[in-house]
Amino acid sequence: MKKILLSLAVLMVAAFTMNAQLSYSVNVGYANQATSSKVTIGNSQTITKDAMGGFNFGVMASYELMPNVAVNTGLQFDFAAKTDKDEIFGVETKVRAISKDIEIPVRASYMLDLGEAAVFAYAGPAFEFGLVNKSVTTINETSTTLNAYGEDSAMRRFNILAGAGVGVLYHDLFLNVGYDFGLLDLNKNDNNGLHTSELKVGLGIKF
Repeated sequence: MKKILLSLAVLMVAAFTMNAQLSYSVNVGYANQATSSKVTIGNSQTITKDAMGGFNFGVMASYELMPNVAVNTGLQFDFAAKTDKDEIFGVETKVRAISKDIEIPVRASYMLDLGEAAVFAYAGPAFEFGLVNKSVTTINETSTTLNAYGEDSAMRRFNILAGAGVGVLYHDLFLNVGYDFGLLDLNKNDNNGLHTSELKVGLGIKF
C-alpha cells in the first residue's frame, strides 16, 4: 500500500511539473526590520522595541500549477542599519547597528487578471539565516564592535517567518507590499526573548 501511495505521489508531482509554467523575476525594495526584546529579572519584565531601515533584493522562480495559482520560491538578501548618536558632558557616543541575512521564501500566490494589469496576493513561510548582526560603538574616535553571532552570544542565526502580501502587476512590472513575522525566539537565554518582523515594499520585473 505504501508503494502504491508513493507511486501516486510521484506521478502527481510529475504531472504538476509537466503542466507547470515556469517564470522568473528580480526585485529590489525598501525593508524595515523590527525587533521586540524581552528581559526578565525576578518578577520584573521589560519589553523593548526597535527598528532599522534598509533594502532587500533577490530573484524568484514562479511555478504556475494551474491558471492564476502558483508556488513561488527563490533567494532574497536583506540589509538594514541604523545609527544613534548621543552626547553627555561633551563626550559624543555613536552606535552603528548593522544586520544582513538571506531568506528562502516559499509562497503560494493567486492572481486576478484584469486585462493589461493584474492584482495578486501571496502567503507562506520563509526560512531566514543571519549573516551579520553587529553593533559598533564609537566614543571619542575609539570603536568597539559587538558581534551578536559571536561564540558566546545569546542570539540564534536561524529563523522561520510567516508572511503574506499583496501586489499589482502591469505587463511585466510589479509592485508589492509584504509583512513577515518571526516565529522563533532568537534569544538562547530562557529568561529573555527576541522576536523579529519585517515590512517590505518592492519593485520588480517578471521574465
